[in-house]
Amino acid sequence: MMARIDWVDQRLQNWARWKVQRGGGVLGYAQVQLSAANSGRDGYVSSAIPTSDVEASETDCEVNRLSPPGLMLTVTEHYVGRGGIKDKLLRLCCAEQTYHKRIDQAHQQMAARFLETHARQRDERYRVEALQAGVRPIE
Repeated sequence: MMARIDWVDQRLQNWARWKVQRGGGVLGYAQVQLSAANSGRDGYVSSAIPTSDVEASETDCEVNRLSPPGLMLTVTEHYVGRGGIKDKLLRLCCAEQTYHKRIDQAHQQMAARFLETHARQRDERYRVEALQAGVRPIE
């Protein structure tokens, strides 16, 4: 059995928070309730967990690219769906073992793609830096 990948799980949790928050306001931006912003439990203000829109958007694209399509549906249900595991299994029409196997497969696919994208970006950055170094005037 494959193991879930912690950093992919964290990224998917951030994506889920972004997915739930977006669209609540105008033009797709998150809605802010100012009345709740200054009130916290026992007089303390709770801190918001920052979410990177760029990272979440990239993650959203990768979730939509998961193959077979059952992986995308399972990941969306797992991270964004409401209710407990039994509710999610009923909506997905699958066994719990299949559910967990799909999540693990999705983590593996997404980790490979994220690492591949990171390597491409790093190589491009090195290429551009080398070009810039070649055209700098000699001091």
